[in-house]
Amino acid sequence: MDAGAAGPGGTAGDLEFVREETRFEIGLLHDRVNALVTAEAFLTIAYTAALSNGAPWGRPFAAVAAPVLSVLGLVLALLAWPGVGATAQLVLTWTRRQGELLDADPVLAATVRGRAGRGRDDRRAQPDQWRSMLFFRAVPALFVVVWAVLTVLALVVTR
Repeated sequence: MDAGAAGPGGTAGDLEFVREETRFEIGLLHDRVNALVTAEAFLTIAYTAALSNGAPWGRPFAAVAAPVLSVLGLVLALLAWPGVGATAQLVLTWTRRQGELLDADPVLAATVRGRAGRGRDDRRAQPDQWRSMLFFRAVPALFVVVWAVLTVLALVVTR
């Protein structure tokens, strides 16, 4: 093993740094999507309650509250979309960098840490990872579509 690979500034140290950054970005991706799903869940409950209010004042309330809540849900999803997409892209960038580090150091690539970073079929690692993040990437887009439909529904039903 060469001296640079074993030291803190060598390939092993760089690999550890890349893996730590990848873990951080994956955690950030989870946090962003969890926050969006939580906010949207509460908005959905409020939207449903506004539309199903049977009190005498319920119809005028629904005419205002339901469209406002649906637009709020739409805006939240639109605001979250770029952050979720950028974070997913960063995860792929760090994964690609990990592969480059392992390519540069065959000795490290042959270790347990190196083999764990490569997976069974190295050429498919990134496309598989991109597909595995489909839920995270799709959540904001799905909420945009759903809230757009619910906004139209709120405007039609409350008239």
